[in-house]
Amino acid sequence: MSEEPKFVLLALTVSSEGRERRRLDPADGRLAAGPVVIKEGVEYSLGLEFRVNHGDTSGMRYIHVVKRAGITVDKLEAVLGSYGPSPDGSPWKKELPAEEAPTGLQARSGTYSVRSRVIGDEGTVYVDVEWSYKLAKEWQ
Repeated sequence: MSEEPKFVLLALTVSSEGRERRRLDPADGRLAAGPVVIKEGVEYSLGLEFRVNHGDTSGMRYIHVVKRAGITVDKLEAVLGSYGPSPDGSPWKKELPAEEAPTGLQARSGTYSVRSRVIGDEGTVYVDVEWSYKLAKEWQ
């Protein structure tokens, strides 16, 4: 009988100015739902919804690397903190600081691939998923 994982990512959310929050649900190590569209130059933020099933996690960090055509164009690292199982069983939610989407010469059409990871201070990788986004000059 296998033990349930210590940390489970339930959703990654993306919100930006002028758009409804988009929820990406993990499926087999990848985030489904196709690329998220983000307007050039607007602020967007990521949120994580997760559950800690047993024990404590300490010094957790969220790291993502953004690539376009195989070249790294951005990297985000944010401290998530330390968590244990929620007293009432509800999932934990953490909103990350806002980022500004590229604009002008930095913004190139095409799909940007993102590799998101949640890592504990002892080096344990709790989450390693991929998702993507596209930049748009105007909302479609």
